[in-house]
Amino acid sequence: MIFRSLASSSKGNAYLISDTDTTILLECGISYKQLERRTGFQMANIAACFITHEHKDHCAAAEQLIKHGIPLYASEGTARALDLGEAEIIVPGEPVMLGALRVMAFPVTHDAAQPVGYLVDDARTKERLFFAADTRGLHYKVEHPTYIAVECNYEESLLDRSDRIPSVLKERIRHSHFEVNDVIKWLHKQDLSGVLTIWLLHLSAGNSRAEAWQRRFEREFPGITIRICPE
Repeated sequence: MIFRSLASSSKGNAYLISDTDTTILLECGISYKQLERRTGFQMANIAACFITHEHKDHCAAAEQLIKHGIPLYASEGTARALDLGEAEIIVPGEPVMLGALRVMAFPVTHDAAQPVGYLVDDARTKERLFFAADTRGLHYKVEHPTYIAVECNYEESLLDRSDRIPSVLKERIRHSHFEVNDVIKWLHKQDLSGVLTIWLLHLSAGNSRAEAWQRRFEREFPGITIRICPE
């Protein structure tokens, strides 16, 4: 299974998953033209797109994808919030098969209508990707993950000291995004024996420390490749 980040920040999120036969898009939070450029003008190869919730940095190109004939999957609450009558509704716990890729949504906690994350399984290789973008935290113990792509948005000490962010927004961030120490605690509760790569998603531009986090995660999880997704 191939995982590729096309965009990962509050400016926009988009990620490609492929088993070389089937390619899907998780999130479409950049313009359709940007998606075309960043996929090498290979949008015709996208079998479907799955979005996690209705915030623009995760679904900006949703209508354009549908207009170009690419099926767009969303929870019922997300589709309703976006007024996307042509969206395919994915029900948490009920998988969708696209070639050998099995995609199943699960609920997450975020300030959105019906936000979800996704488990993507390759039926042939038995590889499993756990994907969670915007979320306050996770309470799942993932069975047999091969890859984990998880939001790691901010560091509390940096957020607390910031004089650029109003207190109301700080509270919104705390109640809707995953803090680095909480991410580490959650990961330590998982069975990581089969995990090859951990991707850290959606770092805050002003409240994260990519280089320091890279070193810290490598110390915390030796033997696992750590990748921080760039903007």
